[in-house]
Amino acid sequence: MPYNDKKIIRDVDRWPIPQYFNEITNQYEPIKGRDGANSFIQLGTIAQEAWEGSSNITKTFPGNRFGFSIMNDGTADLTFTINGNTRTVKPGEGYNALFPAFTSVTIAASSAYRAEVLE
Repeated sequence: MPYNDKKIIRDVDRWPIPQYFNEITNQYEPIKGRDGANSFIQLGTIAQEAWEGSSNITKTFPGNRFGFSIMNDGTADLTFTINGNTRTVKPGEGYNALFPAFTSVTIAASSAYRAEVLE
């Protein structure tokens, strides 16, 4: 749907706020940040590093990462933790999402998986 037939978001004084048009939700959404800075992650973020494994690992990255994808190719549940948030991925399932900036991910697995981070 066209972006130009949607209302933009305004503050209490009717001034436009920092925002972007989300084609998935078909509406404008605020750009959020912290410490006075805006934070915006564009779809199509750059794939940075991919790896495979079948055991527990903590991967640490030299800079901020914002997205994570994992495919459980094994026969047992696996878990991963980013920024203190733990998710479970069942055998044969995948998971991908954007996260607030992170520099490490911990994966607990006993069978095969494939993973990738986005910068």
